[in-house]
Amino acid sequence: MPDFTADQATEAITRLFDWSQNFDFPSPASLFLDIIGHSEEHFGARLCADSAPSIGYLEAEILGQALAAWADRPRDCEETVETLLNREANQ
Repeated sequence: MPDFTADQATEAITRLFDWSQNFDFPSPASLFLDIIGHSEEHFGARLCADSAPSIGYLEAEILGQALAAWADRPRDCEETVETLLNREANQ
């Protein structure tokens, strides 16, 4: 398992959320939130319950890095997710 610094974990999550801006809903970030249980815990339901995003090899790599970062540093990643979701809500 890779060892992420807090900055590397933040970068991996931010990259996923930034890349997901290129997608209609549901995005790879939505799938990430479902996989880590964030969407059910904070929104009461899975975001990709009806359909999952179609992802290619690049999106799979970005999602994989975000999941690896979360597995290694879940608290840092959770803080980053909250920051990014608040940023999106305020746009």
